[in-house]
Amino acid sequence: MNLNDKDTAAIAEYYAEEKLRLTSKLKHVESILKKISGDNIDVDSGVILTKSGSKAKKRGPKSIWGKFILECLKECEHPLSYRDLMELAIEKKHLDKSKFQSVRASILNSAFRLRAIQGKIATVGEEGKKEKFIVLTDWLNETGELKESHVHWLQKEMNFNPEPVNIADLPKPKYEEDLL
Repeated sequence: MNLNDKDTAAIAEYYAEEKLRLTSKLKHVESILKKISGDNIDVDSGVILTKSGSKAKKRGPKSIWGKFILECLKECEHPLSYRDLMELAIEKKHLDKSKFQSVRASILNSAFRLRAIQGKIATVGEEGKKEKFIVLTDWLNETGELKESHVHWLQKEMNFNPEPVNIADLPKPKYEEDLL
């Protein structure tokens, strides 16, 4: 087939329009099937879907403390105890020491959400010790063990030998914004 530039451009435009039309039709069919079957989880990403078939969004204001915890862990590049996080919060946010209890409650609440709902952090402990350290789930390998550099830091600086985390217990994100 010998086509000139004008014919090639017309064919490309036609197929681009067809692709757009068919893609929108396919999305409509998928949303109707999800409504009918009652399926409320996206197959590709595993996030919750609304009744209309679109991805659900979290309600309410987003916690500044959850973001603070993640930023501190990334900045320090080593596990942190809850007490370390609370002291960092008072220092970095220039808060009075009298606010310690409210900061403590906020950090514990946000850490719980990050760990139990979003699955972004995990806590590592040592058998026979009460103290736990917060780690990013990115720092864990497929068997639930911390990266060697973090284990070495905990042993050297804190005299702490972390137990592996049960990866199966880590929750999967339910909202699209948690995937980021």
